[in-house]
Amino acid sequence: MYSLSHDCTSHWRLLVRAKLHLLSPWEALSERCRYGALPALLLALAGLLVQGGDACGEAVLGGFRAAGLALIGAAIVLGIVAIAIAAKAPVPASAAAGNSRSWWWILVALLVLHSSIALHLLRSHDRDSLPAGQFSDSDPRHIDCYTFQLDAARKLMHGVNPYGTTQANIYNADQTSRFYGPGMVVNGRVQVGFQYPPVTFLAALPGYLLGDVRYGYLAAVLLAAIFAFATVPSVPGLCLAAYLLLNPITFMVEDRCWTEPLVWMLLCATLYAAIKRPRWLALALGLFLASKQYNFLALPLVGILLRPFAWKACWRLLGTSVTIAVATLLPFALLNFQALWHDLVLFHLAQPLRQDALSFALVFPPYVKFGLLLLLAFLAWIAGRGIDRTALFAAAFGTALLLFVSAGKQAFMNYYFLVSLSLLLAAAALWPAPTANAPVSELADRPLRECAHT
Repeated sequence: MYSLSHDCTSHWRLLVRAKLHLLSPWEALSERCRYGALPALLLALAGLLVQGGDACGEAVLGGFRAAGLALIGAAIVLGIVAIAIAAKAPVPASAAAGNSRSWWWILVALLVLHSSIALHLLRSHDRDSLPAGQFSDSDPRHIDCYTFQLDAARKLMHGVNPYGTTQANIYNADQTSRFYGPGMVVNGRVQVGFQYPPVTFLAALPGYLLGDVRYGYLAAVLLAAIFAFATVPSVPGLCLAAYLLLNPITFMVEDRCWTEPLVWMLLCATLYAAIKRPRWLALALGLFLASKQYNFLALPLVGILLRPFAWKACWRLLGTSVTIAVATLLPFALLNFQALWHDLVLFHLAQPLRQDALSFALVFPPYVKFGLLLLLAFLAWIAGRGIDRTALFAAAFGTALLLFVSAGKQAFMNYYFLVSLSLLLAAAALWPAPTANAPVSELADRPLRECAHT
């Protein structure tokens, strides 16, 4: 009976493989779409639309801004549709990484190339080479993100709490009225010490010690590429890393000292821990939650990271990660809670609606409230779905952040950069590997059950 069962199984597998090889490209794509390719393609398209919309918005021309908002709106719809489809799709079995050793060498080459170009650009835009006020408004050195982080790192190294202090205002009167809220600049000093959470020092402080705080964000980009590829050690993962490391926007984000590379690196680390190293998930998630104020949007999405989902495990993960996040704030809160609250919350709430932002609130002011309702509805819908696809954590966070930013007062390149990469990360992780195609395993295993009763 063993021989009959074995022969039946062998012949069936041969028939299945022959059938799969005879499938047309369109039929093969249709089969793969059933197991994750369609939502992955939709999320990839949404991520590219966000990048394209932001590029249109940077033109600051009315027509281009309208086109940019149209692309952002399309990306929101695609993101929600992709999540809805992926939540219902069968979960394919895990696949082998394939020839990942050669892919790792390609990634190393990309990392070296990006580092070389980025270091050249950062040194050519050495912000310490010129006194404040000796560069034009269009110069990338003319930005307070750098001066704030430089001054905060310097104060911290000298044992001074950066929260609750003030900063030099590098902008002229017209820029000051557009960039800062009423009463936020007094006698040439911006009334904020450090507007970023303490986790930011994970990047800013090493960079400061190496001579330029921006070096920390270059390191964050490199680590993010490594985490992303380690999470998805396949062609889609390598394409994502190449997109990040060769994208001109990445170099611009590094040069302007925006903190989103650190946030995305911690998002990649969180997804990597959820899939590969569950023991480190709470730590990675806690640091991610504490890395930027808007990351509270991820709190209703924590359950997506657990497979299989269980309420007890979800509450345990949420409690541990929030405790870690609070622990990063605690030393500065004990020193001066009022100063910490002012710099991290009140300062941002007082910011004006920027006329150069790519926000729906500029063309339709009531959208500020309407967008908030959409965001709450989206988060409630996600929380009630019971999603069993870990990769959708990045997709849901990216879509939620897109809803939040596009209705906000400060909708700029750095935020859309993070949204785009989050959607692309989810797309790469959702793409089904050829060796993990569920129809193959389902068909091939059927004779084992049928022939066992022969």
